[in-house]
Amino acid sequence: MNYFRQIYYEMKHQRMMTWVSISGTALAIFLVMAVIMADRINTVEVAPESNRGRILICGGFNVDFEDGRSWSGMPYTFSFAKQLYEGIEGIDHISFKLSRGGQKGWVHLKGGATHNTTRIEVDNEFWNIYDFKFIDGRPYDAAEVASNAKLVVITQSLARSLFGEDKVSGREIYCGDFPYKVIGVVEDVNPLLSNTYAEVFKLYSPAFVRENDRYIGDSEVIMLMSPGVTAEEIKSRVKERFMKVQPQFAKEGMTLVYNQQPYTAAEQEFSSNFQPDRVLASKKQRNLIMFAILLLLPAINLGSLTRGRLRHRVSEIGVRRAFGATRSSIVRQIFGENLIITLLGGLIGLVVSFLFMKYLFHLFFNFSGIYGPGNLAISHATPDFSMLFTWDNFLLAFLFCFVLNTLSATVPAWRASGVEPAEAISFSH
Repeated sequence: MNYFRQIYYEMKHQRMMTWVSISGTALAIFLVMAVIMADRINTVEVAPESNRGRILICGGFNVDFEDGRSWSGMPYTFSFAKQLYEGIEGIDHISFKLSRGGQKGWVHLKGGATHNTTRIEVDNEFWNIYDFKFIDGRPYDAAEVASNAKLVVITQSLARSLFGEDKVSGREIYCGDFPYKVIGVVEDVNPLLSNTYAEVFKLYSPAFVRENDRYIGDSEVIMLMSPGVTAEEIKSRVKERFMKVQPQFAKEGMTLVYNQQPYTAAEQEFSSNFQPDRVLASKKQRNLIMFAILLLLPAINLGSLTRGRLRHRVSEIGVRRAFGATRSSIVRQIFGENLIITLLGGLIGLVVSFLFMKYLFHLFFNFSGIYGPGNLAISHATPDFSMLFTWDNFLLAFLFCFVLNTLSATVPAWRASGVEPAEAISFSH
């Protein structure tokens, strides 16, 4: 208790330096955590994408021709996708969905007003990979997909807009000119969750899709890895599949390019690059350099402020040394005092970063280019609190506070603890 009273006393009698130190720490932690949170929006595990660490995406393939032409990011036919990805060891579930995700479409009740919605087309395995919360009804099953039934799952907000209530499974809506039966209602999905965001989930039965080409079609693939299996293991098995089909492409004067598919959530951002792992590694290096700068510069300034605070305590430290206090005990106290100030500033910075990301996110981070500028829901989206406050982020903030405190307090504390009693007494006079 006396320890905290001493800290309170010092903070009270050196208010300006204390608040400047707290403000400097808060600014440093705010900048670091805002960058980290923005960077992790695409990888944070939150419902319905709670299994992001185990999910792999196969969006399209690349082909080079002998005459110099190339195809890039072409969606698969259902048969070609199965040939490359079905039955791979280490995969618990595999889903085939329409590659043109996030499309806009009109829905309405018979004779009612139309609503412009975002929709995706998925199969039954989609619901085993992502953990949607069903408010009413259920997802469609394998038999319904096999029969290409006219079924949809809609979100809670759309159900309320159309029917004025949540419990609407079994009722009918029109997607364009065709009637569909609502089989389930799910909680709304944050638009920043790009692989699951939609308001209408139409049933996708790839077996009924007309394929005019052997390779280019309408399908993309989502896979859920078994626990303990790594993405590198799956990639190596997929690469073997690519090598096996290479001869049939060679007969047609083409080369199937293996571009390190399937992609993890982190790699998906760089899926247009032939070496997304290297781009991702380069990005991590840049982030580390940026974080080091954001910590080092405030640490230098805070170190100067710490030395300034300790000048006023030279006589106190000298008297304690005269009464037998060791240098290590003095360093521990000064280090602890500075840590509390740093943690207080860090807490303020962390809260400010939450508020900034929640309410000002769309002003600084624009995702409309991914989905098209017409999708206002996505271009004005902000993260949910569950996407921002994770224990990983909290522990990172604590770690940065500790590192910042260590950098700014260790040298001043050690120098202050080395003052001789006689020198301290003469300094005070």
